[in-house]
Amino acid sequence: MKLQYHGMQESMEHHHPSGYKARSIPPAYRRSYIVAVGFTCLHYLCLIGFGTSCVLFWQYRNQETCYIMLGLLAAVIITWIISFFLRRSARCPLCKGTPLLNSGARVHRGAFRIRPFNHGTTATLNLLCCQRFRCMYCGSRYDMLKPVS
Repeated sequence: MKLQYHGMQESMEHHHPSGYKARSIPPAYRRSYIVAVGFTCLHYLCLIGFGTSCVLFWQYRNQETCYIMLGLLAAVIITWIISFFLRRSARCPLCKGTPLLNSGARVHRGAFRIRPFNHGTTATLNLLCCQRFRCMYCGSRYDMLKPVS
């Protein structure tokens, strides 16, 4: 599909520098990625809330802020445990690795990471923001928005 504006034509396909297009994720795998990223997002929100409640507790030092802080600490622990197991259950369709969770195995030479995060957290953040990620074990690119062929 071509778009034309201001006398220029541009293709709507995603172009990668290496010429390699991203794969689509089969429906059997897609649900596990969506649920894992959703709970990880909830975990990140609980972490932000816990940090905010710590600042409020330090500022006001009353019983209500203490209860809020302890409740959010419990939520952080619970959401971390749930998101850990959900990220572990999300498997790469090609190599059957766990691209959202580091296992300590050797990573592919083309694997991408944002410092100071590890490869699994980078893949989770890429899925959350861009709906794309790259498997750290086989190096395959995946796009959640690409239709299954």
